[in-house]
Amino acid sequence: MSLSDQEILELHELLDALVENNLAGERFRRLEDWLTESEAARRYYVRFMEMSAGLSHYAEERLSDEDVDDRESPDQDEGKLIRFVRPLLAVAAVLALGFLFLSSPLDFFRDGSENVSQTADSSSGKDSSNNSSIPFDAEAVGVLTLAAGLEWAADSEYRPDLQEPIRPGKLKLKSGLAQIEFLQGAYVVLEGPVEFELKTSNEGNLHYGKLRANVPQVAVGFTIDTPRGKVVDLGTEFGLNVKKDGITEIYVYVGKVLFEGRDRGVELAFEEIEAGEAVYINDKGELSWIDMPSEAFFGTADLSNRSMEEAQRRHAAWIDLSNELASDARTALYFSFDDHRSWSRMLRDDAKSEGKRHDGAIVGCEWSKGRWVGKGALSFDGENDRVHIDLPDHLESATLAAWVRLETLGSVMTPIICADHSSAGAGFWGIDGEGRLVLRAKAMQTNAFDTYVSSVAFSKERIGRWVHLATTYDAGNRMVSHYVNGRPFSREKMKRELSLLFAKSELGYSRYFSTDREVSALHGSIDEFSLHERAFEEEEIRRLYEIGRPYAMPPRLVPTFP
Repeated sequence: MSLSDQEILELHELLDALVENNLAGERFRRLEDWLTESEAARRYYVRFMEMSAGLSHYAEERLSDEDVDDRESPDQDEGKLIRFVRPLLAVAAVLALGFLFLSSPLDFFRDGSENVSQTADSSSGKDSSNNSSIPFDAEAVGVLTLAAGLEWAADSEYRPDLQEPIRPGKLKLKSGLAQIEFLQGAYVVLEGPVEFELKTSNEGNLHYGKLRANVPQVAVGFTIDTPRGKVVDLGTEFGLNVKKDGITEIYVYVGKVLFEGRDRGVELAFEEIEAGEAVYINDKGELSWIDMPSEAFFGTADLSNRSMEEAQRRHAAWIDLSNELASDARTALYFSFDDHRSWSRMLRDDAKSEGKRHDGAIVGCEWSKGRWVGKGALSFDGENDRVHIDLPDHLESATLAAWVRLETLGSVMTPIICADHSSAGAGFWGIDGEGRLVLRAKAMQTNAFDTYVSSVAFSKERIGRWVHLATTYDAGNRMVSHYVNGRPFSREKMKRELSLLFAKSELGYSRYFSTDREVSALHGSIDEFSLHERAFEEEEIRRLYEIGRPYAMPPRLVPTFP
């Protein structure tokens, strides 16, 4: 069913807001539901994102540093086109290119080719998705790219996060689905319970469980070893089901495979299986032909749909949690970093407790993509980037929590929040040069500081990835506790009774730890920061992490720009 003109205009406005990183709340859920339910809306989405990526790339190459927003319009129809391309930085160049193949936005998107490429995400970019950038791993042979309902077995050698490179080794899924892309180009969808071993960039070993493999031409020869023999791809798509006793079923959907049986005589060792054929290999290695299954194995499309559904559920759960935190009377400050305009220089305090709101003043920072699609964050790239805030009240107990992604780790201190050190109780919360979480508080009437340091939280594997950090300052139990990704990292007795103060504070910057050689500044991004007037329990910290942890949308559904 095609879209009406009114629906196209509404969908167009939602996608405009999406690429501007300014879509949240009910409008974001409206877009999610629409894309899930309507094939016509999904086609429009793909065309829109492909066009946006292409025009943005053209504009970047063509424009000088002049302020293109002040240029005059070349045509009376420019109003419609400006509204179409306003997410792009270079309005004038976009218009010039847009006139080459657009009579109007409605005509193009309604009558465009059905065979539109769905790989706009392949464009190179600084931040191609909400997924964090992962350091290069020379020993990696594959990457976990999609997951739905994933639960790792307790004895799995690997428990990688989405988009994390995987070295040779065993993966064990207790339940759920996971897509592994081999670096040679083949990819498999694992269906738990399953034990699968990555061996090389074009070879794996299915010990037991089910998988579906898709092998492009560049990866012909892709091999899956099983207890009864090897399945060698000859340019195909196939499914495997290996029981724990070694009994194996092979189903070929496209192309053909070569089965090399290890328990058979030389003359029977090799068997070609073509599209539409299936075989059963018993515990003695004997092969027999069987019918194709009535229900196909889970493939990438199935996994993408389930992945989107799970993302929707988790986003809705985070919205509920965010409203809960904002409404808590003991939330002193809450920056959700959500639903801000890209040009906004005010960081809104979403805390709804009685009293004055503590909005922050943004200096230098830029708005960027947060830890999932449609979520905002602030990027701290410059040496002087910061957010000024003022919390005049002393806190006898407190919880500090934030989602942080570091691009580099400073050799001295990487501040998350730092107060003016002139007052007793002035607090500092950040990461030291060794990657340890640190809380400092200035002692009464002295220049000494009470310092509480965790074990190393930021190894090189966590650089470039979203990490949830939390610290509780519990006056009742005289205890300071640090948490990383919802788990306790250290606990330490308080050195003295001292209330914390974050008056005249700055996010992402501290002049007190700067040296002649290095400025004490955060180089990375913050997405969600909260300060509470009580010490959270361990279960509450764990909940903040579990509900708020990033979930990557399927790559083909994530808008990307050069």
